[in-house]
Order: sequence, then C-alpha cells, then structure tokens
Amino acid sequence: PESTGAAPRDELAELRRQNEELLTKLKYLQAEFENYRKRVDRDAATVVKFAHELLLSRLLPVVDEMDAGVAALEGKAGEGVRMVRDNLAKILQEAGLQEIPAAGRAFDPYEMDCIERVPDAEIKDGMVKAVVRKGYRLHDRVLRPAQVIVVKNGGATDG
Repeated sequence: PESTGAAPRDELAELRRQNEELLTKLKYLQAEFENYRKRVDRDAATVVKFAHELLLSRLLPVVDEMDAGVAALEGKAGEGVRMVRDNLAKILQEAGLQEIPAAGRAFDPYEMDCIERVPDAEIKDGMVKAVVRKGYRLHDRVLRPAQVIVVKNGGATDG
C-alpha cells in the first residue's frame, strides 16, 4: 500500500516538473516571437522609409541639370526653369531628400568626396572651398556624397 502512494506522488512531481519546463519554453517562445515581430516591423518601416531611394538617386542628375539651367538662363526662361526646379526640389524634400551642406564647412569624408586640394591663405586648412557637385542624403543615409574642393595650406595634412 505504501509503494502505491509513493508512485502517484512521484508521478505528480514529474508532471509538475514537466509542466514548469513547458511553461518556461512557452515564455521563451513568446518572447522570441515578440522580438521577431518587432524586428519585422522595424525592417518594414526601413523598407518604406527608403523605398524611393533608387528613383531619387536617378533623379539627382536631372536636379543637377536644372541647377545648371537656372544658372545659365536669364529672364523669363531662367525664371521658368527656376520655378520648375523649386517645385521639384520641394517634392524631393517631402520624400526625405536633403542637400548635404558642404560649402564653407570642414571636410567630412562620410558625406563628401574630395576631388581636389588647393591652397588658399584666407581659408583654414581642411575647409571646403567649393562644391563641384552637390551631395544628398535620404533621411539619415548618404545617397550621393558632395564632390568638393578642399583647402590644403602647406605642411602635412590628413586625407
């Protein structure tokens, strides 16, 4: 009689242990699934945020040409091109495109490509003297680095 009572108690203890083990696994899987869901949501948000990246990068030469047209044309023709360029710039800005400020700033290798180094006694070493081609970023990602001319006044410089 005593042995029959011990067996159900042992069996009950084993079932409780298995139950705890299964609950622990369930909690782990729930946490894993929640992390997976958050990762998928984050990835989807990134895809949406940068969905226009290819199109915008292909439009950048058009923006460059419109800038050149505005600079070259005068009178009503120049005004018309400027208006179209301004409207296009507004649409691109609403899509998240931002011009990288470069002129007169310190050279930043993460956002700029130095295509030439020139001396200039009136400008501090390492500063951008001129922008050859504007750079742009889409939200926080560099879409096209600015091509710049950087001041190098004698002596050793980095870059």
